[in-house]
Amino acid sequence: MRMKPLNRPISLLLVLLLSACTTLKSPLHSSAPAQSNAEAADDEPAASADDNAKLPKQELTPQIVYGVLASEIAAQRGAAGSSAVTYLDLARQTKDPRLAQRAAEFSLFAGQLKEASDSLALWMELDPSSQVPREQLFITMLRSGKLAESEPLVEDLLKREPQRAPDIFVQLARLTARQSDKKAASAMVNRLASRYPDLPEARFAVIAVAAEINDDVTIQREFDRLAQIAPKWDLPVAWQTDRLRRIKLEMAIDFLQHELQRRPDAGLELRTAYPRLLVGAKRFAEARSAFEALLKQNPDNPELLYATGLLAYQLRDLDAADQRLTAALQQKHPETDFIRFTLGQVAEDRQDKSAAYRWYQSVGKGQQYLPAQGRLAALDAADGKLDQALQRLAPLGEGEQEKVQVAMQQAEMARNAKRYDLSYRILSQALERWPRSPELLYDRALVADQLGNLGDAERDLKALLKEKPDDPQALNALGYTLANRSSRHQEALGYIEKALKADPDNPMILDSMGWVLFKLGRSESALKYLERSYAAMQDSEVAAHLGEVMWKLGRKQEALKVWNRALVRDPGNETLQDALKRFRLP
Repeated sequence: MRMKPLNRPISLLLVLLLSACTTLKSPLHSSAPAQSNAEAADDEPAASADDNAKLPKQELTPQIVYGVLASEIAAQRGAAGSSAVTYLDLARQTKDPRLAQRAAEFSLFAGQLKEASDSLALWMELDPSSQVPREQLFITMLRSGKLAESEPLVEDLLKREPQRAPDIFVQLARLTARQSDKKAASAMVNRLASRYPDLPEARFAVIAVAAEINDDVTIQREFDRLAQIAPKWDLPVAWQTDRLRRIKLEMAIDFLQHELQRRPDAGLELRTAYPRLLVGAKRFAEARSAFEALLKQNPDNPELLYATGLLAYQLRDLDAADQRLTAALQQKHPETDFIRFTLGQVAEDRQDKSAAYRWYQSVGKGQQYLPAQGRLAALDAADGKLDQALQRLAPLGEGEQEKVQVAMQQAEMARNAKRYDLSYRILSQALERWPRSPELLYDRALVADQLGNLGDAERDLKALLKEKPDDPQALNALGYTLANRSSRHQEALGYIEKALKADPDNPMILDSMGWVLFKLGRSESALKYLERSYAAMQDSEVAAHLGEVMWKLGRKQEALKVWNRALVRDPGNETLQDALKRFRLP
């Protein structure tokens, strides 16, 4: 297929903006990870007189003073591990829980799990009333994979502080899922959770470990239970939805739909996750309906206005898109400039150039500024104001990537105005600054081809292939150019074969393969490729090639039908008109 500009549409980024299944917070209980020892110690109240009375009476010997000072200095210099060893030795000598606590803090910070376990065990022994070392010790044991040693610690902590059972089971859900012995971890959690049949967090911990051993029966049973005892707790549903999404999107959609049906009071964040998943599956009409249903219940919600507006635009309902996105602006949606830019596109599609101009002009400095200025320039160029359009773009762009994009857009505008020499000059000037830019080389080769300058087109495409030797689009472009502009058909075939191997279903490359085979006199083989290309892409150039091969094979009526259908769609296509002229057809 003849070289065409690289496909660079300004996308709505709909899937990116709408389909992420966000992490949902539990409205029932906190699920934050347990604090580190240092944080926990900082949060503990200051020691009372009674607490101080329990501490050993220490004489500040030179050994203790030196050990403490040296350890603190070493920790500040990045040697927390050696500081932990010194503190642990001092704690064993003095029986002081404060030194054991400090040893635990440094060990955990350094990731030394064995030393951390020893320090926490000593701290717990020296200060049996403190719950912090018990909790941190079971966490450390689990991180070390010591399930048997951690289970009695968890049991003891649950007995001592039953009010903290929800947080403890959430910790278990997080930590036991990482164990190498998945079955043992599952058995341990099930034993602990069996004593808490009505505690939602215990059921969630069972789900987490069941997922690790693919026990779908247990997972389903526990979700059935959660739907009864905690219908407003969204965290487990969000967790499972995200897990299934990473396995198979459709599974996540089915699961979440089922859970929402039996959770009428689920939070808005969880309910919004469902249409986001539908967007990710490109089920746009269903996603729009689901968002619309939520919007009826929350008519001023800016996120829902934004989502329904984008989906309306995706589905070409321009009036609804305009209405919803304008309302999202009024409700202070944070994506202000993206909405304004999209409203400009809506106005363009409605053939309202003045409104489009106003919206694009309202886009402020930031990520959408350059695209908006590009659309303003395109509107100027469409009105015959090419010089004004080029001047608008000239000072724009920060950094090489944006500057290259500006040059390519200027060149495209000149090319669309059939000022090929100007387009070539713009690209050449840009290539003086960035001589290895693949995009600039490709675009200049395109213009050179349109100017009929095979040598320049071949030079730039070969330079591009030095930068990107396996790029199928560049290989195809070089092969087609040689096939169409020269008699070097066998050489052209080699480039196109390589392109097709890299991208075997690309209709543009299929067209090039058919065309070069036709040039080589292999019309029957050419026909197969061209038919595949035309079935995938109703392009006028492909129609011109397909009709010519059919004519050559004596299938003139079929050729005429293909050409006539293409003429209805694209009467001014040059390749199609050239084919008709060669066969002296009106």
